[in-house]
Amino acid sequence: MDSGFAQHLLEYSPDALLLVGPDGSISFLNTAAEQLFGYTRAQLLGADHSLLLAESSREDFHRVLAGLGAAAGPRLPFAGSGRRADGTELPVEILCSLVPAPAGAADAGTSVALSVRGAGHRNAHPNGHASTHQATHTATHPATQQTGHRPVRPMGPGHDAGAHPGADGPGRSLSGDFRRRAQSSAGTSGPAGAAGASAAVPAAFAGHDDELKAGSLRDPLTALPNGPFFNERLAAALRRPDPVDILMLDLDDFRQLNDLLGRSAADELLVEVASRLRNCVRPHDTVARLGGDEFAVLLTECLNADAVAKRITEALYAPVRVGGSMVRPSVSMGLASKSAQTLDGAELLRQADAAMTAAKAAGKNQWLRFRPEMLNTAAHKAEGETGLRHAVELGQISVHYQPVVSPGIGSVVQFEAFARWERHGRLVPPNQFLPVAEQSGLIREIGDEVLRRACAEIRPWLAGDASYSVAVNVSGLQFQHRDFAADVLAIAASTSVDPHQLTLELTESVFFDASSDVLQQLRQLREAGVRIAMDDFGTGYSSLGRLQELPLDKVKIDRSFVAMIKTGQEHLPFFATMINAAHALGLKVTAEGIETPEQAKYLMERGCDSLQGYLFAKPAPASDLAGTMESALTALDKVDAAR
Repeated sequence: MDSGFAQHLLEYSPDALLLVGPDGSISFLNTAAEQLFGYTRAQLLGADHSLLLAESSREDFHRVLAGLGAAAGPRLPFAGSGRRADGTELPVEILCSLVPAPAGAADAGTSVALSVRGAGHRNAHPNGHASTHQATHTATHPATQQTGHRPVRPMGPGHDAGAHPGADGPGRSLSGDFRRRAQSSAGTSGPAGAAGASAAVPAAFAGHDDELKAGSLRDPLTALPNGPFFNERLAAALRRPDPVDILMLDLDDFRQLNDLLGRSAADELLVEVASRLRNCVRPHDTVARLGGDEFAVLLTECLNADAVAKRITEALYAPVRVGGSMVRPSVSMGLASKSAQTLDGAELLRQADAAMTAAKAAGKNQWLRFRPEMLNTAAHKAEGETGLRHAVELGQISVHYQPVVSPGIGSVVQFEAFARWERHGRLVPPNQFLPVAEQSGLIREIGDEVLRRACAEIRPWLAGDASYSVAVNVSGLQFQHRDFAADVLAIAASTSVDPHQLTLELTESVFFDASSDVLQQLRQLREAGVRIAMDDFGTGYSSLGRLQELPLDKVKIDRSFVAMIKTGQEHLPFFATMINAAHALGLKVTAEGIETPEQAKYLMERGCDSLQGYLFAKPAPASDLAGTMESALTALDKVDAAR
């Protein structure tokens, strides 16, 4: 059978199929698995397989695995409990079989195939199909105990760097036991003893783990998980009640080492660092390369994260020969731990980053645990500015788009562009980095980049209708440059965007900045066709009467006012006042921050021209425009139907 077709069958099989890698993480699943356990694919990819087993069944399950090699003939099913995403448990029967490695596969080892059947639901699939029958394929590798220094070599996809036994004792992961017991079984039976089980899992599984690990979830140089993969595992870990710790680290003076050793030797050093990091933690812990010389470690169920941090610092400082030179790769590292006040992954990463910056400022080659005052240090602010400057230089500022819908014509009429900065594998909230951009003077470069990208990425959609437009927020500091208006028009011309399809959004205070020539430049832009909108209208000090003095086309009602609408039955006369007065001046009105159908209906009934908010869609990359438009129109249809 063609392997591609076999893979197709796996994806659309009514059986729930999963693939679990040597570190115990799920690296493949099909649609039926999503339906059975109630997780999305993104939630399960990279998560530990024990997530799908009830706590009461894990030890018994691993004992069954340990006995596989000695069993002869048909294996009796193991009766246990699985765990769904909502926390409920479901009775399952699991049948285990050994599967030999595909011929010629390097370091693949002996695998374990698991056939899982939902007990009590044998005749009905969760989606209504007959017969629930799942197969889980678990790849295992021979154990490798590392002693001393290991030669530098790239870790190819599927290679596991081994695992240090760690200092946590009883806190070790069941996934570690899973691997050790499966390896023990494989050692007693060998490939010959497993041959009869090879038909339990279709051959299309062969090599899939390697293919996935070489793909978008893995760093191509070190084969470690990348930033998005790390964030998925972090999110999954935070959903469980167990302890979670994050170590964020980067190499001290790596740029100088790169210049001294050359790119090839520097890459060798990064590979060696990745290997040493992996040897310092347990199999189920996650080591990721976030980019450049930045790494992160996710510890779950760890009893002593401080001991792990100390072990890493000592292990990395051992000398290594790369490119003919002997170097000591020292690191600065920050440690942050989950607490009742810190349950969000982005905040935990921010804390670890601040602690890492403090460690670097304190003399390097050390680790520090996060303290709240670290977020306010000059070193942390300087590091944030440096990181942002590098992001601008390397073109790492991206743009996401949120649709604006018009109830009157029932369509998306505009997309608003929002700047995004991905750092350490996560998106930094705009309210964190835009103030840094303004204080450092980077706001002009970022503003130009956002405008240029927005015009270029949205242009195909704009070409569909002359009434469509893209909106971009503008800081008052950008107007301090007298050639700002000329720059805007030059960007529109270079991207072939009609100025009439471009809207600039400014807060109220910018319009009344007496120290700049804002109004003159705004008039120049409007004469060329650019539309001007007053953002956050109602929160400042301007009166409706003053609006007629301004070069203005639209006002946007601030989300703080929209949030006052709870049931849609409130008596809030200022909405009608604002909307009617704006219309009398020839201005359009948009309401932002709409999150409920009641808010949308309330504003539609008062004549609001357009609506924007999470009810319709969250900001998303340009590649998702079609999806966000569909989401927005579906939400609008539902509001219309309810009126």
